[in-house]
Amino acid sequence: MVTIQDARRLLEQYFAEHPPALSGELYIAPEWFEDEHDYLPVWGAKEFLVDGLEPYARYDNLAIFVDKASGVVRQEYHTPNFEKIRRMTPVDAPAQ
Repeated sequence: MVTIQDARRLLEQYFAEHPPALSGELYIAPEWFEDEHDYLPVWGAKEFLVDGLEPYARYDNLAIFVDKASGVVRQEYHTPNFEKIRRMTPVDAPAQ
């Protein structure tokens, strides 16, 4: 079982290998979501998530999941996963 701390490290490694296309500084929030199968990190430009600057908002429709059993990080579209995401619950994923 992958812990939330493991999932955060796996996501950081994923982003190091696959830098996201976004304006601003990449920020991984300490608040995520989860269900029985996956973690759903909150990420984007620090200028939007922390500072609230609208021009830095993401409009890419991407959801990134970290599988709790395997640790696999996968990109999917938000729209077909809307119901899954809606049912997920908040979980803390603080940086270490």
